[in-house]
Amino acid sequence: MKLSISPNVHLVEPGDFEPADHWYPRALNSNIHPLVSTFLNLSHHQIAERYLRLNPKANLDAILSILKYQPKYFRWSGTDMMHVTNNEGNRKLTLIETNSCPSGQKSMPLLDFNYEQGGYRRLIEETFKDMVDQHDESGALAVIYDKNPMENIGYAATIAEVFDENVYLAQFKNEDTDPPVQFRNGKMFVREGEDHWVEIRAAFRYVTQEPWNRLPKNSRTLLLNPIEACLAGGRNKEVASRAYDEFNEQFKDKGIEIFTPKTFRNIPYHQLQSHFDKLGGSMVIKVPDSNAGQGVYTIINQKELDVALSELASDPDELYIVQQLIHSNYNEGSHTKDTWYHVGTIPDNKGRSYAFDLRMMMHATSEGMRPLAVYSRKSRFPLNQPLPENMSSWEVYGTNLSVKGDDGWSYADERLILFDVRNFALLGLGIDELIRGFIQSVMAVYAIDQNAIKTFDKEMSFN
Repeated sequence: MKLSISPNVHLVEPGDFEPADHWYPRALNSNIHPLVSTFLNLSHHQIAERYLRLNPKANLDAILSILKYQPKYFRWSGTDMMHVTNNEGNRKLTLIETNSCPSGQKSMPLLDFNYEQGGYRRLIEETFKDMVDQHDESGALAVIYDKNPMENIGYAATIAEVFDENVYLAQFKNEDTDPPVQFRNGKMFVREGEDHWVEIRAAFRYVTQEPWNRLPKNSRTLLLNPIEACLAGGRNKEVASRAYDEFNEQFKDKGIEIFTPKTFRNIPYHQLQSHFDKLGGSMVIKVPDSNAGQGVYTIINQKELDVALSELASDPDELYIVQQLIHSNYNEGSHTKDTWYHVGTIPDNKGRSYAFDLRMMMHATSEGMRPLAVYSRKSRFPLNQPLPENMSSWEVYGTNLSVKGDDGWSYADERLILFDVRNFALLGLGIDELIRGFIQSVMAVYAIDQNAIKTFDKEMSFN
């Protein structure tokens, strides 16, 4: 940690970036897989043309327009996808959720060993700096965060170096009764010492837990990302689902669509049992504004549903997202043609294959949306073995690494799968899957950003 100047505030100076502090050790010492490097260096035209070969009905101009899109609110994003197949062997990447404060830099091998700060610097130089240079406000620069200090200190050190000025690094927790960050008439201030507050012209924001409790709409201080990106779907699964549906309706004649598990929105507590029955005795329940694997319940039997209902009973007025479960294995006669299954990892020497997700981090640059970091996480228990009695199905289907404990957040990084020479092949993915995943991700960002524009630009015009 850098120079402490007040409780939960540190001053980060140019030259403070230390690579060993901002990557997992095995990521820092790994070599990126050549196929992944090739993907990250593809031009928009290469990506679009290849996608057209994979999806002949897709419209090339529509694909290019989305790749070159300049988001107004949602300029840095991450998606989580899963590699699935149906009973006819048709494989897809299905979008699970979109994230407005994505992690990933600490898990990404360097694309260029001469570019010491890797994706940290690309995001700050190619996205954040242009935004700050065009923003007419006075004050200092800051990074505000509520978790993931490894990456956020890295961002602060990178910003300090790129802008050649000191950066305020402030921990801004939801439960803090005396936070070191304030907003006054839409302008951010960070505490320096006991009584002095420093105004902030722009801030990199990694505030993930109910950020709407702390961040104002229409902030005078530039934020990457602003709260509007969260409210429009970057941090709310129900709103995002509606945005995806609107996108699919808009582009249905262009041969492209956002593919997600079958989804039911705004399901009241008392209807969860009937949806479980309707979906054949399995489903996923999601609290719409949850994240980091919290508030998600995989249900494969009545016992698990009863446990979930017991936990959710404390808030009977909540409305939930219900999704079709992506299954582990095919069961003859019990699944329909629209049932999807995890493809899983390449079996290990004991024959075990695990569910995994694909995290794709992206950013808006002067040329449009670009991939920035990719990695995967696998589940704890294999898909192709009987589930032990009393083991939760989350152990088979849940892939998130974040663990919330009494002392804060920790990470089960032993389940992290790097996209390096040693590990990438374990996923069974090729460059075509990465291209498809990137297109899915950019479409999701487009949908959410368009929803933000439609929602919040209208609000500003009324005000």
